[in-house]
Amino acid sequence: MMKLGIDQSGTAALLVGAALLLMGSATIFGWLLHVPAMVEIVHGLVPMVFNTGLGFALTGVTLLVTGRNVRVVRASIGVFLICLCGLTFAEHIFDLSLGIDMAWTHQWYDYGNTRPGRMAPNTALGFMLIGAINVRLYKVDTRAAAYSIVILTFCLLTIGLTGLVGYLLAPDLLFGWSRSARMAVHTASGMIASALGIWMGWSRSDWFSGARFFTEATKVRLLGTAILIMVTTTVGLTGIVLMQKSLEKAIEGQLEAVLQSRRALLVNLTQEIAQQAHTAMRLVDAGALAAPVLSARSPGPAFSAVAQRLLDEGYAQVAIEDSRRRVLHEIGGYVAPVQFQSPIDQAGTELVWNGMPMLRARQPILKGGQTVGYLRLDRAVSAFNRTLFDVTRLGDTAELAACVHGDGALVCLPNGKNAGVFRVDLRNRPGERRLPMEYALSGKSGIIYTLDYRNQSVVAAYGPVSDRFGFVAKQDTVQAYGVIRRALEFGAPVILFVSVLGGLALYSQMDPLVTRMHQSELDAERAAAETRNLMQAVGEGIMTVDSRGWIRSINPAACSIFSYEAHELTDCSVAVLVPEELRQSYGESLAHAAAGDSPDLIGVTNLQLQGLRKDHSRFPLELTITAVRVGDERCFVGAMRDITERQQMQRQLEQMAQYDSLTGLANRNLFMNRLRLALDRSQRSLHSLALMFIDLDGFKRVNDTLGHHAGDVLLIEVAARMSAAVRNTDTVARLGGDEFMVVLEDVHGTIEQATLVAHKILAEIRRPILLDGGPVVVGASIGVVFHEGNAVLPSLDDLISQADARMYAAKQSGKNRVLAH
Repeated sequence: MMKLGIDQSGTAALLVGAALLLMGSATIFGWLLHVPAMVEIVHGLVPMVFNTGLGFALTGVTLLVTGRNVRVVRASIGVFLICLCGLTFAEHIFDLSLGIDMAWTHQWYDYGNTRPGRMAPNTALGFMLIGAINVRLYKVDTRAAAYSIVILTFCLLTIGLTGLVGYLLAPDLLFGWSRSARMAVHTASGMIASALGIWMGWSRSDWFSGARFFTEATKVRLLGTAILIMVTTTVGLTGIVLMQKSLEKAIEGQLEAVLQSRRALLVNLTQEIAQQAHTAMRLVDAGALAAPVLSARSPGPAFSAVAQRLLDEGYAQVAIEDSRRRVLHEIGGYVAPVQFQSPIDQAGTELVWNGMPMLRARQPILKGGQTVGYLRLDRAVSAFNRTLFDVTRLGDTAELAACVHGDGALVCLPNGKNAGVFRVDLRNRPGERRLPMEYALSGKSGIIYTLDYRNQSVVAAYGPVSDRFGFVAKQDTVQAYGVIRRALEFGAPVILFVSVLGGLALYSQMDPLVTRMHQSELDAERAAAETRNLMQAVGEGIMTVDSRGWIRSINPAACSIFSYEAHELTDCSVAVLVPEELRQSYGESLAHAAAGDSPDLIGVTNLQLQGLRKDHSRFPLELTITAVRVGDERCFVGAMRDITERQQMQRQLEQMAQYDSLTGLANRNLFMNRLRLALDRSQRSLHSLALMFIDLDGFKRVNDTLGHHAGDVLLIEVAARMSAAVRNTDTVARLGGDEFMVVLEDVHGTIEQATLVAHKILAEIRRPILLDGGPVVVGASIGVVFHEGNAVLPSLDDLISQADARMYAAKQSGKNRVLAH
């Protein structure tokens, strides 16, 4: 059974109790208020009787009641249910009426129960089990008491399940019982709900949830055995139900075929004999001879001779009728009076019974185009009895009936069950139940399972022959379902025996297996707990993702990285953690990986990409995704870390390795790389470049007089001015101290253009610089070397040496000047 928490189990039990109380109360008031929908749920189903509704209402109370006296109330209700339903069970066994069925509340509604108000025997047994459980729950102080409660609850559940199957099995049809023997569908559902509600009640009690009477292994053994017996019994009965359904179709088809064939036989016989009669009357011109009789009121010699001729040919009677079909003269006669008379067609042909079947045919007598009378011929139908009502191949209880409406009754032809014409009284019948023949006489056709005029359970095919003449072919269900009944009588004990035997075998063999399974479960839970603790404690973010890209688990470190709570990401698409422009490619990679491919994303260690936090801010993420197989599904485990701080540190290290820490300009290493690249570009594009070597004039004086801090401020300002004086594509570098170098790329023209830039830099340097001691003016000596793109590529050292030499020459020639070459 499903495992529920204590609070959930208690709430569910209360809901079941409320539902049972509501269903039981609705049934009670439905009988008192005469509302069929409240007692049968769906029209045509067996209704729930008054006492059954009372039983469910009281069961609901036992599940809802709380407080100090809860045990007393439950035990009292239990005793009442045992007494009431025990007496009902005795009524079924001994076929008694003890006056406890509340029959007076059921008289208004006839649903085919010959014992109104009596609940089915399995229903009574179910309520006796409910009563016994509630009495036993008063005090559970022994292992036997605890076991008995569990076993009785599963027996109750089995009764409910087999009750559903039993409704389809229809024991009232198999055994010819009244419909009270069949548990209603909603009664069976109520039994199942009662068992579940009772189980949810005691499953959270101390005697079951603790280890006093049941270990976990014992619970598994006991519940497993009970479920096996219950399921095996239900499945076995379901197999018999399927057999019965197949037999039902065969029986219905056979009855329908008999009805159709006999109806066709009757029509053919009557048409043939009527046609013969009309032919005979035309051949002797009997109509013309009969016309004078209407006025003379006596037959003439000619008509008498013709009538005698017709009698000699086999007709039982020749009669002349007026326009209202009143007999004026007749020749011949019947041995017995007419007991049955029914029209067959619109032409006035009738079927008559006067000890034997007769067919009555009429021919109108015309005068001036108007019908003034009829000539009537009656002829015996010798094949009628031999074939029409012969249903011996269907069994001893089969019957074919042909009836018409009489005065508040059905008047029926003799058949295999009745030697003469018989009547079925339709008056003073309770309820709205109709006989199959009534449906046939109303012009309907079909198959019905009901009680016939003998109050026997039958399956009947019905249909009309004419407007006032109906046919019914029926068979007692006791005989029709004899094969299934015998299978049930033999199979049910076998099914029960096999179920119990299998359950006991399972119970005896499950102990070592359950013990190992329980220990394995404990080991697995311990390992899972260790894994969870490890995931919780590890500093790296860890996430598991299924093949669809849905997050299955995530540890706190990963939640912290993305600024989410764990419940916000569980069962959520991993795409929410990736910037929108990367989602499609990321999803395609996962899809390929789930299909067994090996995309670049899977298995690559320390893959760097951008992550997306809950506030939609982006950050650098280092990710390693590993594909694992869980059962038949290919899943993924991602280990990740936020590398924002690491990248910042790397940038700082790069800054320190390639840039001057004071001015932020390129240092010697970076300058040499850029100069090499600039020369390569110059060689390829044939564009010239210029290299400047700059040494400050007067820097030492500032450093000595104002201090190193002032010197640092001055260097920073000079670096900023030099950078502002050149293009972004040019490079300004500090080699150390007060020495700087500048590379000008793509210099168009001659060295004069580079010299102009050098003078611009010199002018910027010579502008006063405000320090703590006031404004300070320094100068610079600048040496410029010009390299044309089509010239021979010099070495870096040679180029720098030339620029250094020009700077030194500028300083020797008076400082604060530019010397170019």
